[in-house]
Amino acid sequence: MWSFLERLLDSSTFSPHGICLLWEPELIWLHVISDAIIAASYFSIPFALAIVVSKRRDFQFGWMAWLFAAFILLCGLTHVFAIYTLWVPIYGLEGLLKATTAIASIFTAIMLWPLIPKIMAIPTEAQLREAHVALAEEGRQRQRQEFLLQRFREAEANESKIRQAQKMEAVGQLTGGIAHDFNNILTVITGTIDILAEAVTHNRQLREITSLIGDAAERGASLTRHLLAFARKQPLQPTDVDVNALMVDTIELLRPTIGDHVDIDFRPAAELPRALVDSNQLATAIINLALNARDAMPKGGRLTIETRSAELKPSDVNGHDGLKTGDYVAIALVDTGQGIAEADLAKVFEPFFTTKDVGKGTGLGLSMVYGFVKQSEGHITLESEVGRGTRVVLYLPRAMITSPVVAAGPPPQPDLHGSQEIVLVVEDDRLVRSYVLTQIDSLGYRTLSASNGQEALAVLDSGAPVDLLFTDVIMPGSMNGRELATAAQQRRPSLRVLFTSGYTENAFDHDGRLDEGILFLAKPYSRAELARMLRVALREEAAEVVKEPAE
Repeated sequence: MWSFLERLLDSSTFSPHGICLLWEPELIWLHVISDAIIAASYFSIPFALAIVVSKRRDFQFGWMAWLFAAFILLCGLTHVFAIYTLWVPIYGLEGLLKATTAIASIFTAIMLWPLIPKIMAIPTEAQLREAHVALAEEGRQRQRQEFLLQRFREAEANESKIRQAQKMEAVGQLTGGIAHDFNNILTVITGTIDILAEAVTHNRQLREITSLIGDAAERGASLTRHLLAFARKQPLQPTDVDVNALMVDTIELLRPTIGDHVDIDFRPAAELPRALVDSNQLATAIINLALNARDAMPKGGRLTIETRSAELKPSDVNGHDGLKTGDYVAIALVDTGQGIAEADLAKVFEPFFTTKDVGKGTGLGLSMVYGFVKQSEGHITLESEVGRGTRVVLYLPRAMITSPVVAAGPPPQPDLHGSQEIVLVVEDDRLVRSYVLTQIDSLGYRTLSASNGQEALAVLDSGAPVDLLFTDVIMPGSMNGRELATAAQQRRPSLRVLFTSGYTENAFDHDGRLDEGILFLAKPYSRAELARMLRVALREEAAEVVKEPAE
């Protein structure tokens, strides 16, 4: 074998290839230049393949590229040897190189043919464009489907909200009507108890019974006030309110009631805008929420009260009838109590629903807050998780104009007895009318009566002297109390008017908000309250709006 290689590599007996070309310069240089160009081209191909394979690790035929690069490299070397043998006859070494190239070419060809189907399967540029178009269309269809799915989910959520709102509205209509009738009954009971209390002053047993009846009547009145608040039929007197200052005063009242085992952490926002809300009803709502939080933390905890500015966006008001987008004043109450089960969250604002044990709650606290906030054109949200506490947020409308600050002074103490002024009492309920007439007569007034608006106008048209029109707001027939007052004052412009009702049913406009200058006495009322309002209506220069705060 070694001797074979020695003979093969021995070039002493050979002549260079240039002799075959008779050393013609033109032929010599033609071969040299051609072979040099071919060799340089062959050498560049492996270099290019090496760059592609090293940069593109995902190249599907990388191993074939390296084999092909080796074959091309050997081909380039054969052309280099072709140039060299023009002057040096190393034909044996050139032959070995060509043999190696031949072997590499065989392997390259054998490996290439099975790859042809795979190479043919690679998508063309046109196919890739079609695939891109199809993929883009599929993406658009998916986006449309996702958009429709989102719309469906929003519609489903809105439908649920609307059903809940309709349910609450229906319950509110029912409770409002019930509360109105109850207030008529309680008005008679409350006033009668005042008379009985004076009559049995010297009888301890009867005095105690009278006191029990009075307490029961007061509980009934409190119940109807909560129902009216939920039904959004309570008369409101919204003014611009400094919420931070109101919270400070309310928290001072809360601390002894809640107890030392509950820590109140108040976090007021700086430069908080004023809210347009009934301050008394807002304080009552905060107290109700705080007491609920206390009951949820029997072993103690923390109640955090925060105030801040807030903005309700279209997504926040969607599905809430009457709620508007815009800027609000938010009050958040967060407790660390037991929390509310998810199944109960949808019912927490319903009247008489409570998660407390029997006898520990009426289920009207949250419903009252709900009705008050909605009537104030605000919004309320409640989030809770068992074991993690509850977060309630009230969104109250901002005040657009700041009311002038009026210096507080001691309330006037008018004489509670009349001076034979004539009061026209308009009340459709016979029992209530009889009671009111008796009470007003006992206070030193003279009385006229009517059961509806037409009868009252007939009394006025008869020419009978009347100093004050004392009328119920809600009456059967075509004329309510507000319309009666308008018609009466057209006949007698100087006639004073005092309204009373268990609820207003929007007779004062603005969704139960009292118009400026309206005098109103909420049912049920005591004899002392009736006497005071009669004197205010007949003697005060400026009309004063009076309403009973909800408890």
